[in-house]
Amino acid sequence: MEASPGQQQVYGHAARRQALNACDACRKRKTKCDEGKPSCGRCFRLGLDCSYIETLASKKNVPLVELTGTLKQMDEKLDILTALFRQNYTVSQTSLDCPDQDGNHTPVTETSSGAHVIASSTFQMVEHVDNQHGTLPPFFDTSRILEELSLAQRHSTAPQHLLSWPCSPLKLSEPELQYPLVLEIRRQKLSRSTAPPRCLASHGNDVKWVCRLSLFQLNSLTRFYFSYFQPTCLLLDESKFYSHYLNQAMRNNFDNSIDTCIVLLVCALGTIVAYHEGCEEWAQTDELEIGLGFFNLATEMFDDIEAVDWTSVQCLLLMSLFHAAKLRVYDTWRAVHRACCTILILVPLQTGLDPQDCRLFWVAYLQESQLLSEFDFPSSGLGKLASTTPLPVVAEPGLEPHSAHYQLFFLALVAMRKLMNRILYHLYGQDDRRHETNASGLSPTGRLGMLQSTSRSVICELDRQLEEWRTCLPQSLRFPGYDVSQDSQPLEQYSRRSNHERLRGYLMARYYAAKSQIHRPFIHQALHCEPGTHLSEEIKMGVRTVIGGAYLSVLHSGLLHAPLTLLLHPINSWRSLFALELQVVLAARSEASSYALPSHWDTVQPARQRIAAVAILMSPTAQRDNEILERLVEINR
Repeated sequence: MEASPGQQQVYGHAARRQALNACDACRKRKTKCDEGKPSCGRCFRLGLDCSYIETLASKKNVPLVELTGTLKQMDEKLDILTALFRQNYTVSQTSLDCPDQDGNHTPVTETSSGAHVIASSTFQMVEHVDNQHGTLPPFFDTSRILEELSLAQRHSTAPQHLLSWPCSPLKLSEPELQYPLVLEIRRQKLSRSTAPPRCLASHGNDVKWVCRLSLFQLNSLTRFYFSYFQPTCLLLDESKFYSHYLNQAMRNNFDNSIDTCIVLLVCALGTIVAYHEGCEEWAQTDELEIGLGFFNLATEMFDDIEAVDWTSVQCLLLMSLFHAAKLRVYDTWRAVHRACCTILILVPLQTGLDPQDCRLFWVAYLQESQLLSEFDFPSSGLGKLASTTPLPVVAEPGLEPHSAHYQLFFLALVAMRKLMNRILYHLYGQDDRRHETNASGLSPTGRLGMLQSTSRSVICELDRQLEEWRTCLPQSLRFPGYDVSQDSQPLEQYSRRSNHERLRGYLMARYYAAKSQIHRPFIHQALHCEPGTHLSEEIKMGVRTVIGGAYLSVLHSGLLHAPLTLLLHPINSWRSLFALELQVVLAARSEASSYALPSHWDTVQPARQRIAAVAILMSPTAQRDNEILERLVEINR
């Protein structure tokens, strides 16, 4: 059969490329040449002179021998990396619990060496070595690690996706399941009012009302910020704030400058805390607008002075904290996304990052990942730099104990976020790679297929890594592991917590939430089994863990201890409660899983209704979540 012109062209190109790399003798005879040097195989056998025409190397005509040599070098380097990984893993394991001379085991403490152990072991470890076979699991490759650290734009762990399960009595279509994103982008814009708080309103509403703030008032508001928001995110250096930013802003009479902008944003956040601490003089006309005067003055100023630098990143992340406290999800994402994009520009331009810049990177990483775990906003891609950016570990001489404590908490938070992203990638991100999706996101078939085909070994390995994270925590932040008897405490209103209790509670909430996410395939299997099916003890325990973990996550998140606006990631805390009640409703309808309900599961609905009284006024997503739960309650009556 005669070849087509296109085929002749392809064949001709291949022949020319082969001839280009062949030796002179083989080219004249038009025979295949193995390109060996100094003499090819044919010339060596026949005793011929073997010479080559020097050619410019390119990707299309690299000699086979050179390619083979390059691959061999790569294999050798991988062998070295594998050996180093095994060695570091062994060292980190022994350093976590090293026996002293008397045979006693020394626990990890809050020292800088302890922080190093945390950073170099669990928090940096991707997977463990299979000691039995002496091999590394398939997770150990660079591209997979980068994907693990970057949260996918679309995922199936947001709680409303539980309504797509066949056992759900309330059915929502794929477009309807996108209601959180739709509602948030369509909500009314934030008021642009720059009116002063109540204590300054008697002087009029001119924009210079900030200049009338006394030193006592400024100190009070900024202290509220540093006592409540700073411990959870480490956005600012406290000493630098007072010695530089506040000092410069006051010296220049709060002119249009980046220093004034940072001070105003800190005051806006401090005002929210002050109001909930009983200082009602900082209220606005509308309770939902607390701090808005400071905030809008800062944003107007920032539009004129924004630059591509780390100080602007600080401003954007402070803005995102304010929007998050107001449960304005879309505005939060916009501020975080701008900060992340600025960081993506800055990092490649610098030979190294100082400790504060590293912290800003990880604050942005945490805020974006937490937001994308609930809402299908586009990712900035900041996670691609996570594997090469140093962890925010600082061992400064003379560091105050509370500052060291906050840094260890922040390090633990970063590690947990990495682990959560890994959980989402291995358990819930596979539908993006294995199943077809429609224009609205994940197909129901793909989502259910993913849950049904989850490997038990993957679940066990992720659970092992979660437990390792917990055991490597500093002593002051450590807590007992999950036990089914822990869910016996009712969801009632509790007294306020100290800063230490609050930080420890946040870590506990993340731990239990991760526990629930890891074992979710078990409750899916139990809810969809045939009537009369005997469930194994593994599945029964998995179902208890899913609901119990979700219950304990809400219990320790702070929802029952503090106002919603003062929580770390308030909208995520609300949606954790939403997810808990959804799972309780589904489990209560099934004989195969009703045994797994917590002892005080009947307190979940009253707790949700109490918190919803505030949440639905601030968030259309919370309002819709609440409507769905009320509808399910009616169906179950």
